[in-house]
Amino acid sequence: MKNKNNYIRVIFLVGIAASLALTGCRKDKIDESSNVQLKFSGDIRNGELITFDTVFTTIGSVTRVLKVLNPHKNTIKTDISLLGGNVSYYSVNVDGVSGTSFKDVEIRGKDSIFIFVKVNLNPNAQNTPMVVADTLVFFTNGNRQNVELVACGEDAIFIVPNSKWYNIPYYIVAEEGKHVTWTKDKPYVIYGYAVIDSVAKLTIEVGTRIYLHKGAGIWVYPDGCIHVNGTKDEPVVFQGDRRSEAYERDFAQWDRIWICEGRQDNIINYAIIKNATVGIQAEILMQDFGNKLILTNTEIRCSDICNFLGRGYIVEAYNNIFSNSTKRCVSLQQGGNYTFINNTIYNQYRFSRTEPAVYFSNYYMPNLTTIYMGSFQCRFINNLVYGNISKELDCSIIKDVNFELYVENCLIRTVDSILKKFTTYSDIILNKDPSVENANEYDFRLKGDSPCKGAGKSTYQVQQDITGTTRGNPPSIGAYE
Repeated sequence: MKNKNNYIRVIFLVGIAASLALTGCRKDKIDESSNVQLKFSGDIRNGELITFDTVFTTIGSVTRVLKVLNPHKNTIKTDISLLGGNVSYYSVNVDGVSGTSFKDVEIRGKDSIFIFVKVNLNPNAQNTPMVVADTLVFFTNGNRQNVELVACGEDAIFIVPNSKWYNIPYYIVAEEGKHVTWTKDKPYVIYGYAVIDSVAKLTIEVGTRIYLHKGAGIWVYPDGCIHVNGTKDEPVVFQGDRRSEAYERDFAQWDRIWICEGRQDNIINYAIIKNATVGIQAEILMQDFGNKLILTNTEIRCSDICNFLGRGYIVEAYNNIFSNSTKRCVSLQQGGNYTFINNTIYNQYRFSRTEPAVYFSNYYMPNLTTIYMGSFQCRFINNLVYGNISKELDCSIIKDVNFELYVENCLIRTVDSILKKFTTYSDIILNKDPSVENANEYDFRLKGDSPCKGAGKSTYQVQQDITGTTRGNPPSIGAYE
């Protein structure tokens, strides 16, 4: 009986061993369907963005952990690559193996792998860009998924979206009823839209630098407000996050500063706004609360669609420079009440352009079947409007809606027939070269022989020019005395 029991025990153990051997040799089924997707977690933000916001000027490298999950039942294979390759500021380690490209990485069903991403910056290198970006790409059965890698070459504050509104990613930087202040202590790097909520206020102090990623912007939500307090020597700068000189004249690097209606005035003084799709868009979305935008001593340049776009707003604009847009520099549509005094509007976009530098209208048509109209009033005094096409100022008017345009003491390049569209005009210098120092380098100071010298009208609103120089009596035309 004892020998029989021993025999049964041996047979049982052999069976288990054989079963284990067969299990160990069996390969997992590979899921090859075209709709598989990976999921990411770990040090990732907003779904598919890893930020290295602790790469300060005294720290050369930081490592982040990315967890890649396979939510499916069966094993999947994915190819992983770092777009920057061997010249990237980043290095990658996939489950213990370093490299820049990894082929057929297996992730078992309901399992995950870990990827360690390290950024290496020399904090003392003079040519290190402000923002260092790369992309980790995953190809799985023909599907591509990206994880963006973003590091800052100096101490910065990252604003990363945590919500979406009609597919617009955003982060509320000033919550309802709050007053938030940004200072020059650290630059701000914005992804998505930075939102100033209702009854909230964002104050941006002297010398603050704001870098915006592709598609990013600042949105002053209805009943919020923004105050930008730059100075001549320390303006507030809004620009794309690609800081290299190679992108200095690039367009549409970020979206726009979008200002809606409210009960407090919006104020922007001594700002530089460059390389946006639209520099500033001021418009009434729902209800006019009677507030206005006061824009002074500000340069807006290299915008894709428009440097300044107004729709139904109240705007006072003094001593500003609007230059080089692929379409318009200043576009005032759908009515509104505008006062533009001593501005330089100069468009020398080098490629084909048919849109005028300045455009006025009492309506707006977003498509062929929809039209928005509004009463239009504009006082246009001491402004320089010039560029490289023959009609740099134009108007489009619907007669059933009020349109009042008063133009005084301006130098304008346009065709004679446009003057008939003005309600009144006087002392116009038509189609003369304004003779500025160097428009190609954005130097719009007037030369000694400029016809704009002393050709303006004295106004109480503008006593100094953009440099702080006291205006003459009479003053010169444009932002510079």
